Amino acid sequence: MKVASAPAPPSAPDTEVGQRLLDLLADQSRKVPVPVFCLLVVMALIAARHLPWWLPAAWFTVAATVLLVRRRWLRMLPKRRDIPLDRRLRIATGLSLCNGIAHGLSLGAFPFVGEIERAFFSLFLLGLCSGAVGTTTGHRQIFLAYAIPAALPLPVLWALKSVSSAHWWIDLSVALLIALYFWLLVGLAQNAWATFEESVRIRFQQSDLNAQLQTALRRANEASQAKTRFLAAASHDLRQPLHTIGLLVAALSLRPIAGRDREIIDLLSQVTQALSEQLDQLLDISRLDAGVIQVERRLVAIDQLVRQYQAEARGSIEEKGLQAIVKCDEPVHAYTDPVLLIRILRNLTENAIKFTESGFIAVESTVVGSDVVISVTDSGCGIAVPDQQKVFEEFYQVGNPERDRTRGLGLGLSIVHRLTELLEIEMTMTSQPGSGSRFELKLPLSFAPASVPTAAGPSSSGSLNARVLVIDDERSVRLGVRMLLEELGCTCTEAGNIQEAMLSVAVTRPDIVLADMRLRAGESGIAAVNAIRSAIGPVPALLISGDTAPNRLQEAALAGIRMLHKPVSMDVLRSAIADAIRPKGSP
Repeated sequence: MKVASAPAPPSAPDTEVGQRLLDLLADQSRKVPVPVFCLLVVMALIAARHLPWWLPAAWFTVAATVLLVRRRWLRMLPKRRDIPLDRRLRIATGLSLCNGIAHGLSLGAFPFVGEIERAFFSLFLLGLCSGAVGTTTGHRQIFLAYAIPAALPLPVLWALKSVSSAHWWIDLSVALLIALYFWLLVGLAQNAWATFEESVRIRFQQSDLNAQLQTALRRANEASQAKTRFLAAASHDLRQPLHTIGLLVAALSLRPIAGRDREIIDLLSQVTQALSEQLDQLLDISRLDAGVIQVERRLVAIDQLVRQYQAEARGSIEEKGLQAIVKCDEPVHAYTDPVLLIRILRNLTENAIKFTESGFIAVESTVVGSDVVISVTDSGCGIAVPDQQKVFEEFYQVGNPERDRTRGLGLGLSIVHRLTELLEIEMTMTSQPGSGSRFELKLPLSFAPASVPTAAGPSSSGSLNARVLVIDDERSVRLGVRMLLEELGCTCTEAGNIQEAMLSVAVTRPDIVLADMRLRAGESGIAAVNAIRSAIGPVPALLISGDTAPNRLQEAALAGIRMLHKPVSMDVLRSAIADAIRPKGSP
């Protein structure tokens, strides 16, 4: 026994077309009834001159009732989504059929009226059929349901009239013209419906594409946020042991060790420093994602800044056997952030050193019109055209499929690109494989005099002689910090949480607090510092963290406590402590 399968539900575009048609019918039902009602009155009055009055009155009552009922139902159908769409369309077709029959009944007066009245009736019904092409947007079933009973009897009646008419050829001509006009209306209705259906489907496709684009954008944002969280977590987990190693190596370097042992310690220090620099690039990405990098623009002497930076970078360039070139046309000034600008130049130079085996690396500043152009040029391997946009993507590296760690993480140019956008610097790159690369930074000139602040050198290597409270939930980190600080002349006490820290400050007031940003049991270094300050009053504090998550960086910035990121070098830690405990106003 065969079982009849249920009809397939309409597709989403078909549903959208049907729904838009019902909306159109509902909108037209508000505008059409008034003029149609007036025409019905005129036709009833014309028929009443030749027929008993009650016949036109009955017809008018039926036609007006159908008009009002149809108007009410058409306004309701778009909202009745509990009714299947195909059924609602059948209801609309049925209402159109009833309306066409009601209007077609007026032709019952055709044999009894004069020539002028017949012509008026014909024009009236054909006009309504013409209007139906627009009001039904040419939907085949709905249009024909009205037009066939309303107008198709007209050519038949005109042809029958020609049998007994002296001017039979005129009546036959009128019948033929009406038939041709009706055929033309059917064609126009078909074209109107095709145009309407196509426009709705195009709008639906655009809406669907917009929804897909929104979904893709949301997924891309989620992927970017997941990447940021992963980098922050990975960076934190790597920084913790690296921080301890760095502290212990720094402590050993302060001891009187020579010979082979000194070489091992120096090598450990170099490896630790290289890994720390790579993690710093992850930190830069997180800081950019968090939006906590503050731009401090001021008037900068570009020529002085370029020469100062070239003096800093010359050692690394010449160490690889390359020629270090610096060229500054004339003293010029620009309004920018010198710290971030030097970071851009440093990343560009480090990238050039990695990919240049022989030749030169030049840093230049030239005046072009009303701009100053700072360029970093190398004679390295160059970048192929397909890769010239990709090199600014995170973790993308040219010619490093084996991920050689000596060539970095592939973040340097990505950071450059984002910092130039932050500083609103126009950057261009020209490169050719085998002929090197050139990066140009264009800044608007400023003609006011300015001085370039020189970077502060490391603090003196003398004894700090400070009482330090170290708060960290990992014992190995506390031990490493204590051993290093004791070598620097400090007296240290340790605490693993806020409670231990409060017990410690109750016995000895520290000169400074070094607190890990994230402690166990939901505690934080910020909460620890705030609790200590509430108990003993203002005390200098530094946060030390391996956490690079954007929300953590924002939290530290809002707390107004300086944060050092693990692994912290000995010079940075010594300088930060010296700055924090130095009395205000002292040089």
